[in-house]
Amino acid sequence: MSISPAPRKPVTLYVCGVTPYESGHMGHAFTFSMFDVLVRFLEANGQRVKYVQNITDVDDPLFERARRDGVDWRELAGRETQVHIRDMKVLGWRQPDVMPRVSDEIKQILAAASKLHSLGFAYRTNALYFDVSKYRGYGRLSHLTRRSMLRKLRHEDLLGVVGPEAKQDPLDFALWRSSRPDEPAWPSKFGDGRPGWHIECTAMAMHYLGEQIDIHGGGRDLQFSHHESERAQSESLTGKKPFARAWVHTGLVRYEGHKMSKSRGNLVKVSQALQRAPAAAVRLYLVSHRYGRDWTFEWKGLTRSARFIERMRKFLADDARFAHDGPRLEPGRRLMAEFNAALADDLDTPRAVRVLRAAVRQGDAPAVRAMQEVLLGSAALS
Repeated sequence: MSISPAPRKPVTLYVCGVTPYESGHMGHAFTFSMFDVLVRFLEANGQRVKYVQNITDVDDPLFERARRDGVDWRELAGRETQVHIRDMKVLGWRQPDVMPRVSDEIKQILAAASKLHSLGFAYRTNALYFDVSKYRGYGRLSHLTRRSMLRKLRHEDLLGVVGPEAKQDPLDFALWRSSRPDEPAWPSKFGDGRPGWHIECTAMAMHYLGEQIDIHGGGRDLQFSHHESERAQSESLTGKKPFARAWVHTGLVRYEGHKMSKSRGNLVKVSQALQRAPAAAVRLYLVSHRYGRDWTFEWKGLTRSARFIERMRKFLADDARFAHDGPRLEPGRRLMAEFNAALADDLDTPRAVRVLRAAVRQGDAPAVRAMQEVLLGSAALS
């Protein structure tokens, strides 16, 4: 990801948000903190950003959890969405400009699915499916062969059924499908039902940001099949390439030897981390890792971040206490140049954190304040 801030039209950023059935864990916090640093860095350098992050409140995992817990899907989605927003605000998040919920965007989603059908990119059997054979290059975003894509779908139990009354190809994916009795359904010419997962993000991104966007982001686990499918249907829908000029994927967070996941139950919640360290320390620990690499959450790492945050706070408090009335000092140019160069270099936040530590050691309070506003956001003030 090349980052060259310059005042011009807003950078358009779409980040795939949570499916709100078990929100508030460190994997989510890592992804959204990283994109928050990106937004703050661009804005600090004079670049306007229009940032959209969706809420996927119409999707299989949400309905399955609601069914399991015996609660209404709307209640579950509403509660977990609030958890997500609350935790990210505590961690210093600059809330996105728009946070559309799928359940409020059905009109746009259905219009996109209908247009794909009318253009010949989709066919109808027991559902409305996107025909991947009509899109050249399916698999190029994720760099997967057909065999690898099929293996991943099979592993995730997403392969589905192929046959005369179902999909023509196992890679084809649903744009519109029927709903179970306990799931929401909306009327359409394809029958009462609900959208498939991938078309939801295409419709919301285009509705709020236009037919082509600058940056599309999300966790690495979304690269296939979600983003691969989103790219295919978006470019088929408009005939314009690329749909996204840059695809940015964050790494996965591991804990106790495995990827942190809801299904495995090895989640570390933001609320748990906040019981052991202040919000600024949690945020610092997250951004101390490269955005595109997998890493392992360790409590001792959080403790080290907490020690530095306490040292930084004491330094800034002492500086404020003994500051004399006079012209406000500017941050050191060399340190700020190093800091900006680090973030402009594919958002190298670990390097930027090292520059922040150097600024504290060298007693450059203005530079520390400027850097923490980008790296820690409003968590620096909590």
